[in-house]
Amino acid sequence: MARSLLGLLLLLAPASASSRPATIADLMAVRTLVDARISPDGERIAYVVSDPSLEKNEHVAVLYIVPSAGGEARRLTHTTPIFNRPLPRPELRWSPDGKRLSFLAFVSELPQAMAMEAAGGEPWPVTSSPTGVARYEWSKDSTRIAYLAAEPEPEEEARQKTEKTFVVRAGRPGRPTRLFVQDVERGAPRLLSPAGHYVSSFDWSPDGKLLVYSASAAGEYLENWRSRLFTIPTEGGEPAVLVGRDGMNSEPRFSPDGRFVAFTSTGGVARMISSPGLHLVSAAGGEPRPLTGSDTWVREVLWEPDGRSLLFIPNEATGRGGEHMFEQPIFRVDLDGKTEVVTSGAIVAFSLSSGADGRRLAFRSVGPRDAGELATMDLGSGTTRTITRLNPELEDLDIGPLEVLSWRSFDGMEIWGMLVTPSGQVPGTRVPLVVYVHGGPIGGFTQGLFPQFMHRPGQIEPYPVEAFASAGIAVLMPMPRGGSGYGLEGFRKIVRSWGEGDFRDIMAGVDHLIERGLADPERLGVMGASYGGFMTNWIVTQTDRFKAASTAASISDIADLYYLSDAGEVTEEYFGLPWEETALYGKYSPITHVEAVKTPLLIQHGESDRRVPVQQAEKFYRALRKLGKTVEMDVYPRGGHVNYEPRMEKIIMERNLEWFERWIGAK
Repeated sequence: MARSLLGLLLLLAPASASSRPATIADLMAVRTLVDARISPDGERIAYVVSDPSLEKNEHVAVLYIVPSAGGEARRLTHTTPIFNRPLPRPELRWSPDGKRLSFLAFVSELPQAMAMEAAGGEPWPVTSSPTGVARYEWSKDSTRIAYLAAEPEPEEEARQKTEKTFVVRAGRPGRPTRLFVQDVERGAPRLLSPAGHYVSSFDWSPDGKLLVYSASAAGEYLENWRSRLFTIPTEGGEPAVLVGRDGMNSEPRFSPDGRFVAFTSTGGVARMISSPGLHLVSAAGGEPRPLTGSDTWVREVLWEPDGRSLLFIPNEATGRGGEHMFEQPIFRVDLDGKTEVVTSGAIVAFSLSSGADGRRLAFRSVGPRDAGELATMDLGSGTTRTITRLNPELEDLDIGPLEVLSWRSFDGMEIWGMLVTPSGQVPGTRVPLVVYVHGGPIGGFTQGLFPQFMHRPGQIEPYPVEAFASAGIAVLMPMPRGGSGYGLEGFRKIVRSWGEGDFRDIMAGVDHLIERGLADPERLGVMGASYGGFMTNWIVTQTDRFKAASTAASISDIADLYYLSDAGEVTEEYFGLPWEETALYGKYSPITHVEAVKTPLLIQHGESDRRVPVQQAEKFYRALRKLGKTVEMDVYPRGGHVNYEPRMEKIIMERNLEWFERWIGAK
């Protein structure tokens, strides 16, 4: 029997008389906290804010510092261009002695590690890598940094490009990302990692004598799930294998006493349908062991100073299903695997750091109906305090209420979702409903104003949920099987069957809202990007109940995805090889059923999308046009799988709102 979770209606404070509807212009003006770090003494917090600029057509990043106890924030960068290509990624750090702040910024169009005195002043470049710096970390004594940088282009290759005789050889691996160490005050960088290691993450030992790093044997997408851990002396030498098992083994972190290394790992599973949990291995080597269950996908990890426990933030498959699957709290786990939630309430946390004594945490805290603020937490008392007020303009908006709800699917499985409704909706009054399907398939939504992209500047989200609600259109965000919230078993429920159980889960949610008297069955829409785009294409070939649909970065032919995508191997895990499973690939490809489409469809795609190449959209569009269906298609110049330019982001949001207002808009 379909049901809704009682008591889990998450509302804004009552709208004031001066509040007004949220517009796309309002959403385009939202500022995002993209990085935050508390000082070693715990007294100050440095943070970076991303501000989308239509004038510059980029997400501009600015560094600030604020007392941990609260107070006025001080801007530290004015002319220094913090690295923002395609989005701000400052890699903000404090030197362990607390004297300096560092971050990635552009120097001659390349990202380099920059440092500045913590008291303020002009930053200066610490690195001068000819290919730019991807990541870096301070040594514990604050005298050195280690960093990752791509290997320089060979002279012969550069000459061939100049002469226009360079030929791209298919299958030839790209240049590896190498690990370097450099004195901060003087000296040239020393190359540590061998050429055959594509290094992705690393950490210093407490005594500064070793680095532990994660590397794979090639730079392709699938190799992320075939990485190993190595240690290497910081003065140079041969790397030693620390964790050599199969699967993803990444993001290593030395314990404060140097005895252990914590890392994220799929536990020997070399498949993309997996769950990278938190694991532990002795720094001397040996058999790793898991600290978290197989259903916890770990995002950020932080050792506590006593070395007896770690703090972490989950991403997918949180291990806290049900009504909590839309949250990302901060957890603590001890070395025996005992886990507890540190934060309280409905929270989505990012960018976790602590002072040297571990008493005070700083992090980005996102609530159900906001865009996130800088917060601190006293671990002793549990007291949490909000430090910033980045978007006071949102307080003037009449934001639609958010409800976490559940319903029963065709086989009795409980399916969860979030629902945003127009503010002030009269109970019992039916409204237009748009179903927003998430990407993935392993993916999902969190609470916050940009429910699929709270971990990044949210304007990259093509569907302006709050503007839909202000226009009188409710938005349902279902979490069907195959995506987040149901653990590893839930991921595998759609193997060999995209568009079966997941489609029926979504339709059961629509029926639930119709039965509740909320959704108008004559004004239904559906939208989604990536896997959500596949599902949108699939839905309009399976039912004519929807009066409008919008699909982006979408899949129409699963076999083509295998052959043309930079991550095409994922289809092998779900369906097998296309030349061996021809019938299966055809059965679940929307293009096979294109003649059944009756719903007006808007197709949006980036011309440079490598994850789902634009040919997928062109194929579906051409067939629909030939069949005389109602279809429109927009291709976005320079756009990839996600569009990063604010001007184009605004156009995409406006196009989607206009499309659904045209076909199912509130009367």
